Amino acid sequence: MNKLKQKSILGIAVAILGIGAMALPLGAQQQPQQASPQSSSEGGVVVQGVTKPFVEAHPWFNQAGTIYEVPVVKGQVVKKGDVIIKQDDRIEKAILSEKDAEANSTARIDAAVGDLKIKKAQLERLLSLQKTGGANPFEIEEAQSKVIYGDATVQVETLNRDKAKYEAEAQRVKVEQMTIKSSVDGRVESIDVAVGDVTDPQHPVISIVQNDPLKVQFFIPIAQANKLKVGDDVQVRYPGEENWYPAKLTVKNPLADPASDTQEINLEMKNADNRDSGMQVQVRLPASVGPATPSVPGTASAEQK
Repeated sequence: MNKLKQKSILGIAVAILGIGAMALPLGAQQQPQQASPQSSSEGGVVVQGVTKPFVEAHPWFNQAGTIYEVPVVKGQVVKKGDVIIKQDDRIEKAILSEKDAEANSTARIDAAVGDLKIKKAQLERLLSLQKTGGANPFEIEEAQSKVIYGDATVQVETLNRDKAKYEAEAQRVKVEQMTIKSSVDGRVESIDVAVGDVTDPQHPVISIVQNDPLKVQFFIPIAQANKLKVGDDVQVRYPGEENWYPAKLTVKNPLADPASDTQEINLEMKNADNRDSGMQVQVRLPASVGPATPSVPGTASAEQK
């Protein structure tokens, strides 16, 4: 009986240990995995990177308004200057027309100039009459003051016209800002509003990405990053392909990450095939950089683990 109990206890213990052994790999799979460095047959070290848009534009309207037109769809190719989204600007355009009319009119200035001419003529007649005693000093002074006032009126109306021009220009800018045009050659990544929606000045309404050229981002240990400099030529390849594409180092993040002992590197690569961004790639570093262990942002190095 004692032997049977011992065998049962032993069996339970083995089962518990087996379950624990099975559970460990599952937990380990949830941890971020680091790619292993690969030596290239042509020299240098290959590390993992990811392609990113060269430009990500997230424009928004700086004033509340109703969406009037969305002439693009998600994924559409757009050129720099294309209209991609528009607010209802009919009222603002009417105000602009009014201000333009006022700014371009010379009626008030012409009236003030004409009135000044009359006052000057009256003053000249009184001065002529004064020589023969036909006008007294009080009449002369009054006529002179009218001329001074008339001249000031011309200047005020001129200033008012200049002010109207500035107001019209400000209104024109306001109207232009109610239409968003693409700032780059790219594609529509997302549209966050629809016709009839009221825009929030604090939130983007659309996103445009420029994928030509592409930006390539990767992280390597600081010691290896120190051996690279802006302007260096490197090569990039998509996994499963044979061709390497030329790329140029454009950015070394001036702030390294001491926690992971890594530094961010950015490359610029032409994208003649118009590939999507967000793809995994392989980056071949010069042999002078030496072995490097690529890392993922926010993960610790193998030594730290």
